[in-house]
Formats: sequence, C-alpha cells, structure tokens
Amino acid sequence: MVNAVYGFTSMLLKVINDLKPDYLTVSFDVGGGTFRDKVYADYKGKRVKADQDLYDQIPICYKVVEAFDIPIYTQKGYEADDVIGTVVKKLEKEDLETIIVTGDMDMLQLVDDKVKVFQLRKGITDTVLFDAKGVKEKYGFGPERVVDYKSLRGDSSDNIPGIKGIGEKTAKLLIAKIGGVEEIYKDIKKKNSVLLSEFKPGVIEKVKSGEKDALMSRELATICTDIKDLKFSLKDCAVNPFDEAKIKDLFHKLEFFSLLKRVPGFGKAVSFPEKAEKNSAGKKVRLIDKNNFADFLEKAEKEGKIICAESLAGQDVMKDEFLGLVFLFGGNSYYVDWKKIDEKNKKELGKIFGDKNKTLVGHNLKQIIKVLLLKGIEVENKLFDIMIASYLINSSTRSHGLRGLVIRELNKELPEVDTQVSLFGIDPQILADQLGYVDLLEKKFTVGLKEVEDLGLFEKVEMRLIRVLAKMELNGVAVDDERLGALSKEAGSRLKKLVSAIHKEAGEDFNVASSTQLREVLFEKMDLPAEGIKKGKTGYSTAAAELEKLRGAHPIIALIEEFREIEKLRNTYIDVLPGLVNKTTGRIHTTFNQAVTTTGRLSSSDPNLQNIPIRTEMGREIRKAFVADKGNILVSADYSQIELRTVASLAKDKKLIEIFEKGEDVHKATAAIINNVKLKDVTREMRYAAKEVNFGVLYGMGAYGLSWRAGIPQWQAKKFIEEYFKQFSGVKKYIDQTLKFAKEEGYVETLFGRRRYIPELMSENFQLRNAGERMAINMPIQGTAADLMKMAMIDVDEKLEKHKKKDDIKMILQVHDEIVLEVKKGLEEEVAELVKKAMESVAKLNVPIAVEVGINKS
Repeated sequence: MVNAVYGFTSMLLKVINDLKPDYLTVSFDVGGGTFRDKVYADYKGKRVKADQDLYDQIPICYKVVEAFDIPIYTQKGYEADDVIGTVVKKLEKEDLETIIVTGDMDMLQLVDDKVKVFQLRKGITDTVLFDAKGVKEKYGFGPERVVDYKSLRGDSSDNIPGIKGIGEKTAKLLIAKIGGVEEIYKDIKKKNSVLLSEFKPGVIEKVKSGEKDALMSRELATICTDIKDLKFSLKDCAVNPFDEAKIKDLFHKLEFFSLLKRVPGFGKAVSFPEKAEKNSAGKKVRLIDKNNFADFLEKAEKEGKIICAESLAGQDVMKDEFLGLVFLFGGNSYYVDWKKIDEKNKKELGKIFGDKNKTLVGHNLKQIIKVLLLKGIEVENKLFDIMIASYLINSSTRSHGLRGLVIRELNKELPEVDTQVSLFGIDPQILADQLGYVDLLEKKFTVGLKEVEDLGLFEKVEMRLIRVLAKMELNGVAVDDERLGALSKEAGSRLKKLVSAIHKEAGEDFNVASSTQLREVLFEKMDLPAEGIKKGKTGYSTAAAELEKLRGAHPIIALIEEFREIEKLRNTYIDVLPGLVNKTTGRIHTTFNQAVTTTGRLSSSDPNLQNIPIRTEMGREIRKAFVADKGNILVSADYSQIELRTVASLAKDKKLIEIFEKGEDVHKATAAIINNVKLKDVTREMRYAAKEVNFGVLYGMGAYGLSWRAGIPQWQAKKFIEEYFKQFSGVKKYIDQTLKFAKEEGYVETLFGRRRYIPELMSENFQLRNAGERMAINMPIQGTAADLMKMAMIDVDEKLEKHKKKDDIKMILQVHDEIVLEVKKGLEEEVAELVKKAMESVAKLNVPIAVEVGINKS
C-alpha cells in the first residue's frame, strides 16, 4: 500500500506548481526522542500509534523527495518543527518571502512580515495561506500569542498539559484581557489585577494552581529556532530543472503514472514509454477455427514453450462468458475462437496443456487454469507466471500488473483497454500484442530469478501452488443464507436498542453514526473529560482509539463501542456476503492473492475471508455462517504458534525450544521465566505482557510500542524487554546476526530462500534505517512461516489427488495459519489425520511442528 506516499507526492507537486518556490527543503521527524522528553517525560505519551502500513511508507516519502533533488534536513534530538524554525531564523537576513507548508497550527508562531504558513486542512485541495493578519482573524490573537494559547489550554495531540480545566474560550479571554503566560502571572501579583477582578473564582484558582504546568507547557510548545549543529545551505535548496529519468523511474515503480504530467517541465514534453508495437514478431494474429485447427495443433505440439492468455467477456471466470485463447509461439500469434472450434478440437487442446515437458508462460496463469478446468481441461505443463516472478524478485513493489511491468521493466506502454470493450471481449490483437511483451519479460525474469537465487522456490513452491489455488477458488465455500438473514435481523434489533440506550444516556436524540454529532454530545453537551483526547481541526476526535481512553468515564462509551462493532460487522459481512454468492454454484468464490504481501503470505479478496472476525460474539456467529453442503462436513487444520516456533528454530534458542518441546503455553512460560516465578503464579497481566513481547519480537517492537500495547509504563516495558533478551539470549543473538547480515548483503531471506532486498538499511537517514531494521527482523520469520504453509498446501493437495475418493474431498480456504477442507461425511477422521501428518512433516525445524485439527459443520 502506498496511498500515503501518493498523497504526500500530490501535496509536494501542489506546492511546487502553486507556490512556484525558488528554494525548497523538506524536514521529517526522526526517532530517538527530543529535548522535550527531558522537560516532560510524558510528552506525546498519549499519542495513538499509527498503523504499521503508514510507518512503512515513510521511507518511500524520503525517496520521493530525493528524486526531486530536494535537500532533507533533520536533527536528532529535535522535531521537524524545530528544524524548520531554525531554517526560518537563518533566512531572516535574506531578501526572501518564506512559506511553511504544514497541517500543524504550531507553525503559526513563526509567522511575521516575511514568513507565511500554507496550511493543509482536509486533503491537499482545502488549503489556506496565513499571514499575521490571517492568524489574528482566525484565532483572535496574533502569531506572538500562539504559544501562550497552547500553554494555557494544552494540546492533547502532543500531550501538553496546559492549565487543567482551562479550555479554548477561557484561554482566548485571558489572552485578550491580560496577555500571555508571563503577563498573566505578573498580573496576579498586582493590586489592580485583571484576573482577580474580572474572572470567576474557579478560573482564578485554576490559573493559580496551574502555574507550573503553564510554564512547562510554554517550554514544550515553543519551537526552537537556534539548533547549533544544523548545517543549512540556501544554495543547496535552489529549485533546478528536475531529473526526468530519476523521477520517471521512481514514479513507474510506484505506478504514479497520472502524477508524471504534473511535474513541472514534463507535461506533454515528458517522454512517456513507447506505445506497444504490433507484437514481438510484428505479425498480425491468426484466427483459428475448426477448419485450420489441425494445422495449429501440429505446430503447437512441437513447441517447448507456449505463451497464452484467456479472452473473457468481462473479468470474472465464474460468471463471464469464455470467448477463446490467444497463443504466441514460434514467432507467430494465434486466436482460438471457442465458438468456432468443435468438441473434438476442444478435447485436443488437452494435448497442448497436458504435455508435462512443455512450459506454459503467461501473466496470472491461475485465470487460464481456472478457465480450462471449467471446460474439463487440466493444465499439466511446467508453469512460468511473470506476475509471480516479478513478485519474487522484488516483493517490496506493491503492484505486479502487466501494464505496470511493461512500463517499469521494458519502458513500453500498453494501450488502455476500454471497460465497455472488455464486456464484449478484448480485441485478440491487443492480447497478442501483450503476449509479445510477456515473452520479453519471461526472458528477463528468468535471469532475475537466477540472480536472486529464487528459481528453486519459484518452480518448487510458487508455480506448483498456482494449481492448488485455482482449484480452491473454483471450489468456493458455502454460506448459510438463513443464518445470515437471522443475524442481520438480530444486528438490526441490537442496533436499535443500543441507539435508544445511547440517546437515554445522552439525554437527547442524535445520529450516533455521525462523528460530528457524537463529538458535540460527548464533549460539549455531556462535558466528558477531554484530557488526552486527540483534537483535530474540527474538534475532539471520536475515533475508536480515542474513545478507548474514556472507558469507565461514562456508561455511554461502552454502548457506542458496541454499536460501532455491530454496525461494522453488519455492513462488512452480514449484509454483504449473501450478495457475493455465485448464482450458479451457490457458493462464494474468493480470490487468493499470491503476489501482494512482502513476506510471502497469501491474502484474499472479493471477499477478504482472511479478515473474518473471531474475537467477538457476533464475529463468531458470522464464521458459523460458512458451512458445509448437505452430506458434508468441514475439517480445519491450524498450525499452532507457527511464527514463534519459527523464531525458536531460526534462533536456536534453548529456552524457547524447551518450552515447545514440553508442549507448554508459550506465553505463560515466557512470563514465568521473565518474572522469575513458577508457572502457577503467572498472573493474567504477566502473560499478556509476555505475549506482546513474544509477538513484538517479530516486528522489532521497542519499549514505546510495548508500553502502548500492554498498557504499562515505558520504563517497565523497557525493563521487560531487557529481561526478555537476557533470558532468551538466542533470540537476541539471532536478531543481531540477522541485522548484521542484512546490512552487509543488502537483503534477508527465509529458511527456504525467499529473499527481500532492504536498501533502507544503507540510508543515512535514521528513520529509513529504523524501518529497514524492522523489515529485516520480521521478514525471515513471517516469510518462513508463509513458505511452510504454501509447501503444506501443495503436499496436502498431492496426497488428496491420490486418494481414491478425491472427488469427495475439497480444499476450500486458507486463513492465517489454517487450512479448511470440505469432505463427505464419513471421511472426516481419515482426512483430518492425513492433513495433520502432512502439515507437521512438511519440513524439519529445530522444534516440533504442531497442528490442531477441528471437525465441524461450520
């Protein structure tokens, strides 16, 4: 996912195009804390950690800035605000107008006659340019009072306390009548004090008792403008003509094709990739019908490699009409029109696809395999899928679509295919043109796979898995419409009762689903405590993470959380799943994605069955709606703690290995070791913290992350992690060795050779390196577990194919670490044992591999 990078790049281009700067620089926050943490240990302590996906995109934002040759200034121990403040100060003597681009109100304190703030409000289209007059009109005071305002009322987003009990209105009134923080506390000592004479006793008491917090808050809120070690060069910031090749290369990799035209100096003059030629042989596609099929078949049978693509009247194999197949071999392309060949010809296609010595090349071959299986033709060729090859060579690239690959790898551009045209089938000539590029990419990726030593994994695992996934997608999974219907009614009834209860607690009716109305009710009318609650431009946030902080403050919070949970489940699953059922098969046919995650794990879409909720009552009820057909039963086989077993095996950690060999609860045993207590004395809190550390190791989690996840002080989290690595020294040694190898070689790999290159480790930027280190620690563990699952699926499938009753046994789902099969009643015990043995013996680790099986109707 690169949506944040796309937004950042769009904003950067807006700044360049709208403001037309002569000089430009960018600053980012860097990790490691700042001087403010020494002033106030809990500074930003209540800030909710963003999703990992967002953190993973930060290094890519650096690359975007670097592609534009814009200097990046950062300083350890300081925030980006301080760096910008120092740069602004250094520019005071220059004859320049300085514009700060930000979404942060803090920067308004830097506004003066030569400095303006270009503030982003919602997205990149809603912006406002603040000068001193604009600040005054907006807030009722000038830039010089921005710090005082924050010092008085505080700032929940940064956890700046301010004076407890002083809100926006009172803070503005104090500033208007008396002045800033210093003036207010001088005023208290005067005989004719404005504070004492014009303000209510409650306000006076709050101001008096809050002096220490106000002065500390002022120190926290003030932007530093004199970082001594910051080496700034205005000359380096000069905006010069952009490097077209560098920007194009990055934008192609990110597939930001639409943004290229917005780069100044590019526009129509930008040399976009060349349009596709007719095809690699430069010949027109030959149409094949029953009259010339024999000649086509004779030529195809002689070829050792054929390149192929399916033609559909749409994009859904299960619903849309199959029109034909396009082939490329021997320098010529052919279109086999399905309606114009007879039944004998169709069966004879099996001679081509049944040849185990022939290689079938294509992009997303799973589609062709599914089409042919539906027509009774099994594909037994060797496979070379360029989409999967691209993914293995560079798993960090988010998209491996054919159009993007042709642009990125061959510097060519395929024509856009009109959606309406595709409903009647894409022109066979266009498909033939595409196969010409598939041919070139296959040659290039064969070399690439050998270079990264992934050809073995490609052939032995990924290509064999394609057939397994194709069958699973065609098998689909049945759902109980009646159960979903009943669940929908139950959800509707519960939501209605919850709304009534919420209205009763609030003392008025309002739209519970409206964040605006909810904010007004909670923080203005009910006056719930807002301390520590994140505040945006429109007011206090009512996001789930913010409402968590209010648990226990009022009964309405629990009701709102329950309302949101049920509403989300209804809108995402309960009311949606029935519409996804195929009318012909009566089942849901998800798509398993083989080329999405950076670790090698499978994902699913349309629908995303991987995310079926399991932790809530209604979530479990939804899972029960996935059922076996009449006369069948479901068998599930789930790897137990496979990622932690992988850690133990890769790290060769004696204590962790012993825990698994004894079959103990790994989290409870870990807690006992770290806390130096007996297993029976481990508390629930101890086990929870140990669980967070165990899984946190997989993601390179530090003390801050554990503190936030486990709800314990940061010092305690730090001590906990230190003790963990002391006791599990093998894990610590493994992490250190993995990072050392990654930095020396530039990549990490799984136990089975799946490789991921991590250039971020070589960056001079702290934040980039930090992200790279997390990737380096995480990938070999998750990737090895993913490889084990894929190998297990292949092994299980092969064993089932040899079963005398294979038609009564179907693999239907792979969810997380679990395989789900649907079998005819009477076979469940035998199949459960077969699958368990296959999964547990798929590879040899330094710890026993354990699989838990379950047999149920749903």
